[in-house]
Amino acid sequence: MLKHFGRIALSSIVNRWSDTHPSNPRFFASEVAATIRSMAKLTHPINPQYAGVYHDGQASRDETAVISYGALADYFDSASSGNPATTLSTSSGEFPASNILIWQHWLELITVETVHRMGNVETLAAPANISTTVALASSDPAAAVTHASPPAIPSGSSPGYLKMYQAKLRKEGERSAAENLDAEQEARQGLNQEVIELRAQLAIKDAQVTQLREDGEQLRRDLSDERRAKREAEDESLNIEERLEDAMVFAECLRPDNPLSPPELILAFQCWRELTQDGIHNPAGTGGRGVHPLAKAWLERNGYQLNKSEIERLCAVVSWRKRGSGAIRSQ
Repeated sequence: MLKHFGRIALSSIVNRWSDTHPSNPRFFASEVAATIRSMAKLTHPINPQYAGVYHDGQASRDETAVISYGALADYFDSASSGNPATTLSTSSGEFPASNILIWQHWLELITVETVHRMGNVETLAAPANISTTVALASSDPAAAVTHASPPAIPSGSSPGYLKMYQAKLRKEGERSAAENLDAEQEARQGLNQEVIELRAQLAIKDAQVTQLREDGEQLRRDLSDERRAKREAEDESLNIEERLEDAMVFAECLRPDNPLSPPELILAFQCWRELTQDGIHNPAGTGGRGVHPLAKAWLERNGYQLNKSEIERLCAVVSWRKRGSGAIRSQ
């Protein structure tokens, strides 16, 4: 069918079908009525943009007048009888059919659906084999052949058509369900693959996190060892500084040009250094001489003239056998 635009008066539709549709316009009108009844409840209003009451051509539409699906179907039923109604019932009363304008695109959708239904019904109603009856007339030597007429095509509202239409919808539903199931299975497979990939990525991340934790723990241990070594080094340095401080004080005490240095202590220190070889040799070991004779011999050898009490004090200071002496025994 040709594509039409704009709106057309309801009273002109059936006449136009005479030129544009191969079927009988009156028969086609009845099928259109059946299609309209199957679209919605009979009392359901039609969108005013699809079918409305207009005054002064298409200049103004009556917004108060609403047309129902049942009223429009009744009009086409009247047209199928050859006596189309001159008016149409609306929510605001009766209006001339010429004032009812139908949007041609919507009308064409209805007619296409009607043609589609008629084609399905004709296919369903067509017999597999046309039976023929051959009868020999006794009075006529010629063979008389009679053809069985095909059954009448059911209308859109007949039980046969409804069963056929329900079967069609069921097949379409089954096909749609199968397609949806296939799509769902594909989507599920895609999701499963994505889950596998995500799990692999998660395992990699877990391994990386574990490695980072181990590296962090090793770094913590290294830092702990480093801190401990640093602390030990600081303790050792402090100990050395303390001993160095004592040594520096002792050196200052034994410095000859220091006016506060005790002369007897300086002399005793010099004696101790020579006798012990700076603290690494014990000349008074087992079988050796005593500290006092060694100290007296050192004084005589170096020309020191001391009285007895001074010699006794020197020997008492130099002797390393007393408690607190600093001599180191030789091995």
